[in-house]
Amino acid sequence: MQQPPQIPGFTFVDLVGEGGFADVFRYQQELPTRQVAIKVLRSGSDAASIELFRAEANVMAQLSNHPSIVPIYQAGVSSDGRAFLVMEYCPPPHVAQRYRQQPLAVGEVLDIGVKIASAVETAHRAGILHRDIKPHNILTSTFGVPLLTDFGIASVVGETGAGAQGLSIPWSPPESLSADSHDVRSDVYSLAATLYSLLIGHPPFERRDAPNDNATLMTRIERGQLTPLRRPDVPASLVDVLRRAMALEVERRPVSAMVLGRQLQDVQIELRQSPTRLEVMDASPSALGEEHPNDARTLVRPVSVIIPAAVHERPGPVQPGLDEDTRDPGRSGHSGHSGHSGHSGHAAHPAATGGRSAGRSGRRSGPQRSEERRLGAPARIAVGVVVAVLAGAVAYAVLAGSAGDDDRTDGTLRGEDPPDPVELLDRPPAPVVTKSHKGNRWTFTWTQEEPQQGDEFKVLLSGDGVQPTPAEYTDATSKTLTIARDATVCVEVAVSRGGQTSALSRQICATG
Repeated sequence: MQQPPQIPGFTFVDLVGEGGFADVFRYQQELPTRQVAIKVLRSGSDAASIELFRAEANVMAQLSNHPSIVPIYQAGVSSDGRAFLVMEYCPPPHVAQRYRQQPLAVGEVLDIGVKIASAVETAHRAGILHRDIKPHNILTSTFGVPLLTDFGIASVVGETGAGAQGLSIPWSPPESLSADSHDVRSDVYSLAATLYSLLIGHPPFERRDAPNDNATLMTRIERGQLTPLRRPDVPASLVDVLRRAMALEVERRPVSAMVLGRQLQDVQIELRQSPTRLEVMDASPSALGEEHPNDARTLVRPVSVIIPAAVHERPGPVQPGLDEDTRDPGRSGHSGHSGHSGHSGHAAHPAATGGRSAGRSGRRSGPQRSEERRLGAPARIAVGVVVAVLAGAVAYAVLAGSAGDDDRTDGTLRGEDPPDPVELLDRPPAPVVTKSHKGNRWTFTWTQEEPQQGDEFKVLLSGDGVQPTPAEYTDATSKTLTIARDATVCVEVAVSRGGQTSALSRQICATG
């Protein structure tokens, strides 16, 4: 860590977080009086990088009014040549600390997902890819609001604008492990991987009982070997939405972050929760002249944003299949499946941890932890900013009351459209269980149609011949038991594959 810079109007308080290219400090601002987080680059930058930094800071400041993006107050360069960014101070704990201790509740994950999807969509509509969405980059405001941060705006590194760049492997899509990706669906993948992490309590391809080094994680990501989500409170529709968004083939993913947000809203409705507001600020050139028919779940806010040439001239993101259904997924009965459309002390302020652990197309390197990998690349170091412009329809959730005057418990919430149907994706069939015995030794064997490497079986035992026990998870295909005379043991088996679990098999019982 370098010494905090002297910044006129601010008094240093303490270190909040540190990373590969940047440190984050807490300062006391003199006027107006408030605590702020200041992200400071660890080295000076060349003139071109500083100019790009300033340009992107200007865009970021205009778009940080979005309710799910960390507010930016000021940007500048200190007397020793280090660029800095003044942001809202968000006190810990954040989701990055919380989800490792205990997986988050389904309702909270859905709420976070919709809000962050609206922020990502906003950035995409402004022509900016985040490229490093992960739990560490979702902060929590004083009032508990999730805020997306670290678009790489403070990631300018000195020298000639070239250097090593990093990659947050556990949440990276397979296509970015070997090459640059400018497709918005790469961000969609990382957002889905982040939400999966919050539900399972660790990154989606990490396993408790197996190696989790970078090479192993990359192999699992490239093969789509998701760690099964063993939570009975997580509906199958939510697992399927996330799996679809994390499909190996880019074309099978939702075409936009807004479509993913809409699908998450549908799961909220399925669970009889009021859909979270999905807000989009549309800063596209035609936004002010367009009509934006809002409904109970969609709200578009056209905004006028001045985008400097230094930002405007950068390569824009690939946005496939942008049509009316994409901009407003609730229109024309769109199903939302776009695959067919082509507390201790100073916990790290994730905004700061390391300046974005960036990817090859402008990602910044974060701390050298097992969750991040540095990749050498001769690519230019961009300040990748978080600009947010939303495009399409942002959904506004109506806080409805009871289901109806007759207190029915089925159907949708009052004032809400019915959810778009979610078809389960590649759900494996249930195993077939058979039995055999020799004396009082019974062997239950299960077979799987078209078995695949990595299949894991969930085995449930019941009956008066066994003690009540939790489900057993195993890769074995048989189990032998000694059953007492006149006692009965029943076996049911399900298969987990790629994060999806089949239905239970037909119950097979044996009596001693």
